[in-house]
Amino acid sequence: MLWHRSSERRRGVLLDGTVDSSPRCLACDGACCRSFPSIVLTAEEHGRLGARRLVFAFPARYWLDIEGGCEFQGRDGRCRIYSERPRICRRFACVD
Repeated sequence: MLWHRSSERRRGVLLDGTVDSSPRCLACDGACCRSFPSIVLTAEEHGRLGARRLVFAFPARYWLDIEGGCEFQGRDGRCRIYSERPRICRRFACVD
């Protein structure tokens, strides 16, 4: 299960552009993906992902519930949908 890992909290920033294949992300075990309760999705991402832990809130906001670990993380902590991950995940940079 995903929840056996520690839930060490991280801080993060949303960058203006996307971050792909940064050395820090490639060496990470997905700590950031376990450090936040949810992320905002676009309507397109909501329909495309087919996630089981989706939340819809009025007015027209979609959230992916990642409390305790994102459902798209593999056992090794790596993102199983990295090339298709949501834009907010692409813009996220984790800091200690």
